Amino acid sequence: MLSLVVAVAGCASGEEAAEVKPHGYVAGAAELPEAQVAIAYAARGARELSLLDLATGEEKRVGLAIGVETLTEDGRFVYAGDGERTVQIVDTGVWTVDHTDHVHYYRAPARTVGSVVLDAPVASVVGSEAHTAIGTADGRVTVLDRRKLADGVLSEVGTVDSGSATGLAVPYGETLLVAVGDQRNRAADRIVAMGFDGRATDGLDVPCVQPQGAAVLRGGVVFACQGSVVRVKNDEAEVLGAEGKRVTGFGFRPRSNEAATAHSGGIWSVNASKATLRQLPVGGRKLMAAVSPADGRSVLALDDAGTLVSYDLTTGRTIAEAPLRAATVMLDINRAYVTQPQAQAIVEIDYRDRLRTARTFSASQRPDLAVEVGR
Repeated sequence: MLSLVVAVAGCASGEEAAEVKPHGYVAGAAELPEAQVAIAYAARGARELSLLDLATGEEKRVGLAIGVETLTEDGRFVYAGDGERTVQIVDTGVWTVDHTDHVHYYRAPARTVGSVVLDAPVASVVGSEAHTAIGTADGRVTVLDRRKLADGVLSEVGTVDSGSATGLAVPYGETLLVAVGDQRNRAADRIVAMGFDGRATDGLDVPCVQPQGAAVLRGGVVFACQGSVVRVKNDEAEVLGAEGKRVTGFGFRPRSNEAATAHSGGIWSVNASKATLRQLPVGGRKLMAAVSPADGRSVLALDDAGTLVSYDLTTGRTIAEAPLRAATVMLDINRAYVTQPQAQAIVEIDYRDRLRTARTFSASQRPDLAVEVGR
């Protein structure tokens, strides 16, 4: 049984203004001309989330009711997990609304929304558009109304039983893309489109063996599978071969068309808009993560020594490398951000200028876990 623990937030008093609200108006938020980007980070096990403003270098802290072991973001909300059955949701107060032909940037006070307590360990959290899907190891997916999170309200839309132990689902438009499997062996082997009430639609049903992660890109949703990458766009899907390699999670720049993933033999780079998959060998280097700048020319990776490497996407040659002893890497339009837990620092890298260090921020706690928000 799902338990919702809601954090009580104050409501503004006074009569609503009679005049017509301007386009893009959001009550309680300031609309600004630039993206309000921040790094949300925490020390493993800490009961506090730090929010580093990348424009000013200032930092805010939000108290947590749990010792955090995982962090996931959807551009605005951070989902802090305790490594077991609880997810605490934090509204970071910075977000972007993309209308394709124009964009709005907002800032509001950061606050906790509340906690979700599930019946089994949390396996995945994916927030997109109007919904957030939380999957658990028993195969159940709990769907929350993401729009109501902005009002400080935890509201469950529905619950889905995927029939697998994967617990992976992605909200996409008016459907939920769910990794489903055989009820007998609980192994996920395909992606199915469902309604938020758990009923399968007449649309998509595509093979995807042992899915390990997904990314919502501008040109569709991509799933990492055993031996393939599945690209879903609208109600159609394509299976892109990965030559038997195990494809895991993706690294990508927000609101872009390209993503990358590291595997034992190198890097896979996928373009969701073009439905293409490209492999880059890395000469035996053991990679921990890969991320795509979506410039059509390069890809970044982090190896097991914490070295950041830039590769030419066409030839696979090394463009530059920086021995940073980094633990995580995040990507923005012009900059990469890497965390250095031992040095208790976050480093801004100009990845277009041979991985030049642009700025270094001192962190108030070890940045063991970090995500970027505001984009």
